[in-house]
Amino acid sequence: MHKLMTSLCLVLCDALSLLIALYMAHYGRMLLENTPLFSGYQENIEHFFLSGLLFVIFIMINFSLGLYTKRNDFWEELRRGYISAFLLLVSIVMILFITKSTEAFSRTFYILMFFNLLWVMPLGRVVAKKLLFRLGWWHINAFLVGNAEQVEKLKKDLAINWYLGYRSVASINDAKIVFIATREMSVTILERLIHDYKRLVKEVILIPYLHNISFANSEIIDLRIGRMSFINIQNQLFIPKNIYIKKSAEFLLVMLMLPVTVVVMGLIALAIKWSSHGSVLFRQQRLGQDGTIFECYKFRTMYENSDALLQQYLEDHPQEVVYYEMYHKYKNDPRMTPVGAWLRQWSLDELPQIINVLKLEMNLIGPRPYMLKEKEKIGHAMDTILHVKPGLTGLWQISGRNELSFEERVELDVWYIQNWSLWLDFIIFAKTFVVLFSRRGAA
Repeated sequence: MHKLMTSLCLVLCDALSLLIALYMAHYGRMLLENTPLFSGYQENIEHFFLSGLLFVIFIMINFSLGLYTKRNDFWEELRRGYISAFLLLVSIVMILFITKSTEAFSRTFYILMFFNLLWVMPLGRVVAKKLLFRLGWWHINAFLVGNAEQVEKLKKDLAINWYLGYRSVASINDAKIVFIATREMSVTILERLIHDYKRLVKEVILIPYLHNISFANSEIIDLRIGRMSFINIQNQLFIPKNIYIKKSAEFLLVMLMLPVTVVVMGLIALAIKWSSHGSVLFRQQRLGQDGTIFECYKFRTMYENSDALLQQYLEDHPQEVVYYEMYHKYKNDPRMTPVGAWLRQWSLDELPQIINVLKLEMNLIGPRPYMLKEKEKIGHAMDTILHVKPGLTGLWQISGRNELSFEERVELDVWYIQNWSLWLDFIIFAKTFVVLFSRRGAA
């Protein structure tokens, strides 16, 4: 009963989101009527509903994309929601073309509706699922078995990611679904667990022991007669097609950001000059693609006599040497200027790396630009990491930044290269701003 009510609530939520997007498009189009380029708008908004067909098409598209039948995290559901909005716009264009009604309807209206839907629908779903979660309708009790470390991590992830709606329970008798963490588990035991739990619950989900591999971009080849499946796994950023897609998308994004970036960098440069003596930019050699060395730009955040200040500080605080060995940062750095400390907090000291991006030495998103002395410490992952250009931001930036150990950063960089997708870059780019404003893991 709860499952049916939940689906109905989400259908109503999406219909309301479309209605709000339509009305916002209507009022937006009316405002544009006052400009020279737009005129002749028909103010009867019901005219644009296409006799309610618009809502039926929208709900059918959402249903086909699994938005009422599958549980996804926020980012995957956002991706499907964007596909839904685009397919709705395409459907409208096709209807108007087939019925030869293109002149009777405002194309600007439907374009405004599309852009409104990109944020109204995700916001509406967050609110709806939060309400359903509090009512207890969005919960599915999940029983977790298998490797203790994996199970504990999964339990924390499910508790944090309420959007999925899975709630860990202590007994299989209370569960509707079972998660099996397969790390360090023999095939015999795994097959027995699957057999046993499939008799008790409708769904059994396996957590692969290959934690560095995402199967989302993998190709599965099924030999039905041979009862065998092949999984084709590739380093996604080793594929030329993906590299070209990434370059094109980043070039467009950098060009759009550049005017604002230049203004912000100018203001920061003035603040640095005003607060302390020395140059505005700090240059440091870093490892680039294929091991080439390039000068990585940052805003200067330290005093000119920083070496002498640090030497005296480490003599007085030897525990900082241990901290640096683990995190490659000092917990309290005496070399930092007041403006520099503020820039480090917000990671704005790395903003001049946009120059490296324009010089084609770095990507906007990618692995960390490692220092020369870190080359040997990267270890067996060096060939993978140095195969691509480093990034101004990356998976490491949104996953804890300076709270991560060096080994954890390397692991994240390898995972990013192996499992890259354009949507993953979008998530990293969007979450970078969230992390910066929350200052989580800042230096």
